[in-house]
Amino acid sequence: MSSRATGRVSRAIMVSSLVLVIKADEWDRPPWTLRRGLPMKNSGNDAGHPDESDLLDAQMNSGISLIRAGRARLRLAVPRYRDKIPSTHKLAFQSLRRVYEVTALMVDELRKEVPCREELLAEYEEICRGIEADAVAMLEGETSDRWC
Repeated sequence: MSSRATGRVSRAIMVSSLVLVIKADEWDRPPWTLRRGLPMKNSGNDAGHPDESDLLDAQMNSGISLIRAGRARLRLAVPRYRDKIPSTHKLAFQSLRRVYEVTALMVDELRKEVPCREELLAEYEEICRGIEADAVAMLEGETSDRWC
């Protein structure tokens, strides 16, 4: 039976290399339950470092409002759209802000590590740049099959 036949709508949102598939009945669930598409690669030189999935769990369970914090970070990252970001209330954009905050928090944590896992840090920095580009595209009214 299709999701339309049951009246339940699913949304697939792809932000750079992150994919979130969120069912209509999941929009009210805590954000850490939405981590299904986050990359979980093992960099190979993890000696003495927490597991990447543990770091992600810590960020998702930090107690901060990820959407609000992501909005603030995006306002700093793309100052040209600073005034437009708070007035954009699309669900896809809210999900993008949540993913951006978690990714940026991961970058912050990875930068603090000694020795630094440079490959993993570069991967998360690249994801942040991709999310910023997607945010700008959304704010400019562009459409993409990566978001609804």
